[in-house]
Amino acid sequence: MRLNELHAKYKDRVQFYLVYIREAHPKRGWQVPNNLIEDILYDEPTTDDERTEVAAACQIGLDVHMPMLIDGIDNDIDEKYVGLPMRLFLVDEDGKIAYAGDKGPFGWDDEAFEAALREVIG
Repeated sequence: MRLNELHAKYKDRVQFYLVYIREAHPKRGWQVPNNLIEDILYDEPTTDDERTEVAAACQIGLDVHMPMLIDGIDNDIDEKYVGLPMRLFLVDEDGKIAYAGDKGPFGWDDEAFEAALREVIG
């Protein structure tokens, strides 16, 4: 995973976090074919603890190496950053968005992201 590579390369100079927001493909909602084939089916969490359990499974299943933060069940982060449909943000030290990916899950340009990352680092 390219994001793991960037994390490994820059983790000593930048803090990386994956923020798990509301379930994108709950069991009773819109499903992507691979989730059905691979039996990756989760109910929409209704508590912070349930969301944390699903997030942990996601982190392990996707082999994500960076730390994961969990948006509260009130969806505060999702609402502030409009996480759907964009998936990747680079936030500078002043809290300003230095990079926002296009619609996900594949809507990011790793070269543009890395260029923005280098610019933020200085």
